[in-house]
Amino acid sequence: MLRFIATCTLIAAAALAAPADTYRACRVGNRLMVHDPRVELGIGMHDMSAQQIGLVRDLGIRLVRHTMYWYQIETGTQAGAYDEAALGRWDELVDRCDREGIILEVVVHGNAPGCGFANRVESYERFARFMGDMASRFASVRYWELFNEMDVAFTDLFGAQDAVPMVQRGRMYAEMLKLAYPAIKAANPRAFVLTGGMTDTGDFPRGIYEGGGREYFDIMNIHTYGVPVVWAFVDRGMQVRQTMARNGDGPKPLWNTEFGIDAGNLVGAWGYPHDGGEEDGPRLDELMLQQWEACLDAAEKYELYQKILPYQLHAGNERDDNGDLAATLRLPVGHTVDDYGFGILRRDGNTPRPVYTWLKQRDFNRPILQRPQLTADVEFWDPEGLTPVGYEPNRWRPHYVNLPGVVVDSAYPTTFELTARE
Repeated sequence: MLRFIATCTLIAAAALAAPADTYRACRVGNRLMVHDPRVELGIGMHDMSAQQIGLVRDLGIRLVRHTMYWYQIETGTQAGAYDEAALGRWDELVDRCDREGIILEVVVHGNAPGCGFANRVESYERFARFMGDMASRFASVRYWELFNEMDVAFTDLFGAQDAVPMVQRGRMYAEMLKLAYPAIKAANPRAFVLTGGMTDTGDFPRGIYEGGGREYFDIMNIHTYGVPVVWAFVDRGMQVRQTMARNGDGPKPLWNTEFGIDAGNLVGAWGYPHDGGEEDGPRLDELMLQQWEACLDAAEKYELYQKILPYQLHAGNERDDNGDLAATLRLPVGHTVDDYGFGILRRDGNTPRPVYTWLKQRDFNRPILQRPQLTADVEFWDPEGLTPVGYEPNRWRPHYVNLPGVVVDSAYPTTFELTARE
């Protein structure tokens, strides 16, 4: 397997010399991808109304993760028979996002009727057909994430409900990738495929590589929950980075499409409520803010991820160990535990929590939004004598190629088709 290392020298605005930087570039099949190494903040969203989109855009966020449920569109057992009303709603949603400058990252999961572990190969084939059809219909959607936490939940297609060893689940997932990836690329060559956000960052990704999945995804993707959140955010990211490097995939992008905290997890980890009669609401808000701030600081410091999409703009509380969380917490009048869930808005979907206000002040994406494109000289190792189609490279020493003046877009990787040099 080839490892491509791209070293880029930025050309700064106003003709000022900028320091050399290292871009992450990789080869997937016959394509070379060069992507902007600057970390970008996105967010997950359930509600895609104009009001909610406006709240996200006020944060300087353009990248949004939203779910497409396979079974809501392919509602019967016949492959390729789709619910036209459901497709129409997605037509409207995609058009709205295009108009508002939202870059959609669509995660597709949930079994269609008649699909399951017992007929998993047939189900993978149906899913591949479905993904090809969706990638063709929604051509402006260029990021497709295949399943959600499929290593442990939300589907049985990879053995999560059948006591299958985790590494074998990863191998089965690779079987699906080998069918779905070509179908998506054939339907829309400009699309990029993410692995589903996995919670196991050891055996499952190892299984993907052992199953031959390396050439069948463009972006590795994980979820990192825990308390403190930043521990998992950093440690699991490093673990996956090591697995990628061992498999010759070190330069490939790694995204984190879910991390966050709710009241239930804070209570479970740190034992609220306290004695003394104080209200827990303000303290829960404060602790949530600390968790988010630590993760964003770590994202900038360690540069493990290219894109981070925390969970979630608007979502309630999900953990309640004893079923009595609401009764034990001391919350302000009119508030419920869902006002202190994973969302950075209160349960009304409109009132900002302290995290939202802090994100607006921090303006995390400002460097990218001010300079959405960079021009770089890209170097990569090329022992096979390959040439990017339509580009005249400089070969400055054996097996090394320099591509001068490449425009690298922060929204989507810059790609080159590779062909044998004549």
